Amino acid sequence: MGNARISSLGEYVNLVSGLENDLWFRGVASIDFKLTPQVQWMNLDAETEGNIAYRFLRDYGKYVENDETNPWKVYALMQHHGLPTRLLDWSRSPLVALYFALTQKTDLKNNPRKGVWVLDPHLMNEFYTGSDLVYCPSQMGLRRVYNLNKVENPPYKTNGKGKLWESQIPKQHIENKVPFKPLDEYLPYPLYILDPNNTLKTTEWNSPLAIEASSNAGRMDSQHSAFTIHDEMSPPLEVLFKEHKGILRFIEIVPNKTQDMLEHLRRAGIHQESIFRDLDSLCKRIKDELFLTK
Repeated sequence: MGNARISSLGEYVNLVSGLENDLWFRGVASIDFKLTPQVQWMNLDAETEGNIAYRFLRDYGKYVENDETNPWKVYALMQHHGLPTRLLDWSRSPLVALYFALTQKTDLKNNPRKGVWVLDPHLMNEFYTGSDLVYCPSQMGLRRVYNLNKVENPPYKTNGKGKLWESQIPKQHIENKVPFKPLDEYLPYPLYILDPNNTLKTTEWNSPLAIEASSNAGRMDSQHSAFTIHDEMSPPLEVLFKEHKGILRFIEIVPNKTQDMLEHLRRAGIHQESIFRDLDSLCKRIKDELFLTK
C-alpha cells in the first residue's frame, strides 16, 4: 500500500485490515508536522536535556507510589506526561491513532491534511541494524544492539547489511569479536547513570530506532504505546524514508469528515475515556453522549 485517502471509518478499517501485522500508527493534525521528537524540534542541547531529566528525577517521586529505577521506564513517563524527550509516540492500534488525528488541534488554515502515518518498525530496524528485531529496553538486562551479521549462525535472521554499523565502534563495545551499541547512550545523562554499570558515554547513535515500551502507567497500555527514539542529527522519518515506501506510508483523511468519523469511533468504543482513563475523560464522555449526539 502506498499513500491512501479515506472518508469514513469503514474505509479506514478495511484499509488497515489488509495491511501486514505489527505495524505502528501515528495520528497527526497535518501531514506537514514533522516526524521528529520534541527535543529536536525545540533545538534543545544536551545540557538542557539533562537538566529536564534531573528535575524530573528529583521530584516525580512525590506523585508515584514507588520510585522507578529503570531508566527507560522513567524516560517513557517523562514522554507520557509531556516533557521533551527523544521519543516519538506511536500506537499499535490504528483506531487510537485515528482518534488522535481527528482530535488534534492545529493553527494551520485551509483544511490541513489530517491523517495517520503507518510505520513498519521491523523494516525500519532492519534498514539500520541488519535485523528486523524490535527491542524493549526496559525489559532487557544488557541493553545492547549487537551486529548479528558478525555472529556465526545468528539466532535471528539478518540481511548482511545495516547502516548502523558503518560508523566506528569503540573497542570496549566489542564482545567476542561482535560489535554492539548500548541503547542507554540514547538517554540524557542523569537517566544514563541510573544504571550503576554506566559511567561515561563513549559513543553516539547515528540513527533512529523503533523500540517497545513497558510501563505501569495505565494510559500507556490503553494507548498501545510504542516509540521511535532519535539521535541528535537524524532528519525526520518522512525525509529518511522518502524513497522507502514499505517502511513509512500516510493515510489522509478527507476534509470535513472529522465529526462523522469521531461519532463512529465513539460508537465503536474509542473515545477520550477509553484512551486517557481518568475522571476528566469520563465526565467529557458523559457530556458528549448526552448533549453532542442530540
